[in-house]
Amino acid sequence: MYYRFTHITVLILIMLFFASCKGLQKETVIYSNNFEDSSLVKIIDGKIGEYNGSKVIGRYSQNGFLLKLDSLPKHDIVQISFDLYIHDTWDGNAAKPEGPDIWIMNIDGWSAIYATIASGLCADCTQSYPILQPSIENNRFNFYNYKPNSNAIQTDLLGACKLKGEKGGTVKYRILRTFEHKESTLSVGCFAQLEDPDLANKHCNESWSVDNMKIKAIEFR
Repeated sequence: MYYRFTHITVLILIMLFFASCKGLQKETVIYSNNFEDSSLVKIIDGKIGEYNGSKVIGRYSQNGFLLKLDSLPKHDIVQISFDLYIHDTWDGNAAKPEGPDIWIMNIDGWSAIYATIASGLCADCTQSYPILQPSIENNRFNFYNYKPNSNAIQTDLLGACKLKGEKGGTVKYRILRTFEHKESTLSVGCFAQLEDPDLANKHCNESWSVDNMKIKAIEFR
């Protein structure tokens, strides 16, 4: 609960700061990729797939990719946005061997998102997202309990593999993170930590992909 309070407080302060500096900020798009040209420049372990009639980076299961940028212009804040597709049978907070199923984003090595996600087709599942980090109790992660698909922007997409052709088999989230940053380099890593007893078909059962990634460097003047 403490993290939730501080996270919301920081976002409010950033928004107020933006408002007070209206007209006095410079935004520079330092990275933009809808992957339609299959470009993986500056991406480590990148791969191009197709989903819903569009090219995406993915599909990934247990692993993921790392975007590394350099020569950033002078700035005070960075904003990252992209679409995240969660495909097929994620089990959220479920205990092993079915879960937990965790999606991860690291920025310059620190954890920006470490949250469980559950498919809306799993009636008994819960997920911690939209809370971005678990609490820590007795040296153990404690994930919050929300309904599957919480904060998703589209929940009626077709599955990609195990639930291919099944409505609701894929869920779309819009990820948006704004944070203080002044360095000339930036690394963004997207990964997952997934549990599935069917190891031979793990990539088909639980996977994810990303589309429409945009990163802005913002300078206050």
